[in-house]
Amino acid sequence: MKYFFLDTDERNKIPYDINKNCAIDIPKLAREGLSKLSGWTIVRMVFPHEGFFPDILCKPCLFLSQTCMEVLMMYGADVSYKVVKLSDWENGANATYFLPIIEEVDCMSKKTTYNTTGNRIEELVLEEEKIGNRVAFKVKGYERKGFMARLDYVESILRRKVRGIRLEEVCVV
Repeated sequence: MKYFFLDTDERNKIPYDINKNCAIDIPKLAREGLSKLSGWTIVRMVFPHEGFFPDILCKPCLFLSQTCMEVLMMYGADVSYKVVKLSDWENGANATYFLPIIEEVDCMSKKTTYNTTGNRIEELVLEEEKIGNRVAFKVKGYERKGFMARLDYVESILRRKVRGIRLEEVCVV
């Protein structure tokens, strides 16, 4: 099975300074910490002139659009989430996102290559048997913001014309 790393395409004019009101305690964000958020959480941000809301936002934490979240649930992913409203009070821009807690999996292969100093991954390689049948997951020890997704999930969201995302195929052994 093929897997892709999904994140936000930073070349676009997207919301920034997300969570400037500290509505989400990001270091404590986990399945347990999710219950401390109210049903609807308003998260302040700054919306740029001529900007748009991409379907995946990765900073400061992962936010998915309704389209991406519905497809994730359609594939039977066991994901806890909360609904979050991103809002720029100055210009009135706002959007609804889902804040999912995606499972972190220890599936990095020993074939993963690092730079000469050994502090940065140059080519990520995953072990397929450790991934199992997961639709979406994060890789334990991989510091980039974003998440891994199975090919069928990626194809489904692309058919629904998601925008503002970046895809990178990941090697699986």
